[in-house]
Amino acid sequence: MSKPRFEYKPYQLNFKETKFKGESWSYIAPTWEEMGKIYLNLGAQILKDGEKFDALVTLAKGGWTWSRTMADILDISEIHSFKLSLYDDSEPGKIREKPKLDLPLTATLFGKRILFFDDVNDTGKSLYWSLKYLDFYNPLKIKTATLFHKPHSKFIPDYYEYVTSTWIIFPHERREGTVGLAKKWLKQGLDISKIKSRLIKIGIPEKEINLFLNLEGL
Repeated sequence: MSKPRFEYKPYQLNFKETKFKGESWSYIAPTWEEMGKIYLNLGAQILKDGEKFDALVTLAKGGWTWSRTMADILDISEIHSFKLSLYDDSEPGKIREKPKLDLPLTATLFGKRILFFDDVNDTGKSLYWSLKYLDFYNPLKIKTATLFHKPHSKFIPDYYEYVTSTWIIFPHERREGTVGLAKKWLKQGLDISKIKSRLIKIGIPEKEINLFLNLEGL
């Protein structure tokens, strides 16, 4: 058996950004295949650093989709989660001043090496409040990792893969993103055909757009 060694050439990623008149931000909609490249790049980055972890802790629901694969890449046997509500459901993208604990953590983390993992570090508030919460469990150490990092964030994770200031629509939340944006644009006076054109331009598959909007009666 040969001696274990680290050898990895990262995927080069560049997402198409879409911006609309009257809005100050752009959108990206990573595909499932692109997300696979992102989390493999991030996992390899952590492996190269030589860090070892006893448990991966993630936020519900954003980190759920990718946590199982990340734990596999890093050979972490335990996965735990809790839920902090930072975003206000009344409007897409609206952030609360202080999060609400909707689902507590039930695991024992005392003396363990923890990787706290999330899909995106936006304002930095999720990471800040999550670390304050996890400190109550007295882990040995906590490292942070996110797939995406936004440059305006007040918190910089220990590990992150892709830097963007865009509004990200993940493949696991296309219904939420499609319906939320449609309702927002309808209030602004756009008709449904224009809204569908926008969603397609962002990169959401037309078949999914039609399915989700029809289910909402839009």
